[in-house]
Amino acid sequence: MSRQAKPGSKPYRAQLRDRLTALGFPEEALPAQVAKNLVVECRIPPRTAWRLASELSLDVAAHQYNAVTGDPRAGMRGTRIWEYEQWPERGVRPTVAALRVLAQVYGTNWKCLLGLRDLEQLPAKDLAEYHAETEPAVVAPEPEAPPVRALFRTEGRSEEEIGAGALDDALLLTKTNVDDVQLDDLWADLDFLGGAYTRTAPDSILGQLAVIADRTSALLKGRQRPKQTQDLLLIGAKSSAMMAWIAGDLGRYRLSRELNTAAWLYTQYADDLLARRWVRTSQARVAFWAGNGIESAKLAADGLNYHAGGRLTDAPLILAEARGWSSVQAEPQVLAAIARWTAIEDPDLGAGGEDSFFNITKDRRHYMAGTSLLSVGQASAALREFATAREAFEKLSLENRWEAMDPMIRIDMGRAHLRLDDLEGAAAQVEPLLTAGVGKQPDMVRAMLKLMATELSGPRWRSATTARHLAEALLDAHASARP
Repeated sequence: MSRQAKPGSKPYRAQLRDRLTALGFPEEALPAQVAKNLVVECRIPPRTAWRLASELSLDVAAHQYNAVTGDPRAGMRGTRIWEYEQWPERGVRPTVAALRVLAQVYGTNWKCLLGLRDLEQLPAKDLAEYHAETEPAVVAPEPEAPPVRALFRTEGRSEEEIGAGALDDALLLTKTNVDDVQLDDLWADLDFLGGAYTRTAPDSILGQLAVIADRTSALLKGRQRPKQTQDLLLIGAKSSAMMAWIAGDLGRYRLSRELNTAAWLYTQYADDLLARRWVRTSQARVAFWAGNGIESAKLAADGLNYHAGGRLTDAPLILAEARGWSSVQAEPQVLAAIARWTAIEDPDLGAGGEDSFFNITKDRRHYMAGTSLLSVGQASAALREFATAREAFEKLSLENRWEAMDPMIRIDMGRAHLRLDDLEGAAAQVEPLLTAGVGKQPDMVRAMLKLMATELSGPRWRSATTARHLAEALLDAHASARP
């Protein structure tokens, strides 16, 4: 077996067939042997293994499924077969009736399409049917595939034959593995998850976004009309950028960078300005929290070059640029960016605006401005921004509040008071948080707890008992806040 062939890939299967043929296996026995190898050696689940062993794409398998049922217009689609193949980890459980039809398509017994994990999740009735059936299923002949027309063969053809299939070929362009309902569902799921992120555990949102990304990737492997393909590319870009953002919140920065790279590749093919803004916003955020402030500022500045008609406002990118420069105390750049943001700030922009994930809320906008100002020594100005942020946060409905915002505002208000030599003011900000308990928090909250503890342990406050106790409490909170 060639080392270049990825296990389970088409070249791998071709080489496997050659080896089996050399060992004397007849042609009709090859699919079963290939499927067995894919399951045992490549650890591919049975339903996927049998489809690959039959050399069928998801869409062709769905077409043949409909042909076996006797109704070519039946509702089986490649995406549903893909969902059957994902079960029981996710996806949709196939019924016994569906398994019987798939077995006929693949030329096997329906029981061969179930592995141990499948059997453990089967309903009792289906498991009883599995054990009750002892005789092999009758395998129907595979539906005949339409003859493939030879390309560029014109010799010996009459005038009537030339161009006779052009209309049929053109009509193939109308056949697609995706429809507007599926696209609407994918967009609706993205919008829902974007809004739910403020009130749902990050791991849960990340997992649900991964399902959307997998569905999108599977659909892109089929045939779509150009507008549908672009929609899928945009969904791929947005879901990947959202996953990168959330993975960064969980401290998984390597995964974040990979996801943002994937998101940018989607945007390159979609060639969409708004998508480029999504990705640059996510990239700037991840770079900052990963400790790459200058890179963050440059990514945010580049994102502003893509004018997308107001659907994603300039505010998040300008503030990300300011925050990036603040990490290296570049005061002129920070103040210039804050001035640009102040000139366009819309106090009436609601909870997320038109794009509820990337258009950050008013409390988060003012908080970002405050942190940037604090990092370049503008403690009084920072406190004003933090006060506005807290007021805006408290006015939000519970469902639109990002729960990490309250501890972040309190910690940085405390840090601002320390810069103004006000230890009592700093304690007053963070003690309610520490008394109530911070709970599980994103990675940046943990980083800020540790930062404030470090500042309290510095020479300025080292001899103060209040500072020492407060630093110890912050470190305890840091240890308990792991997401």
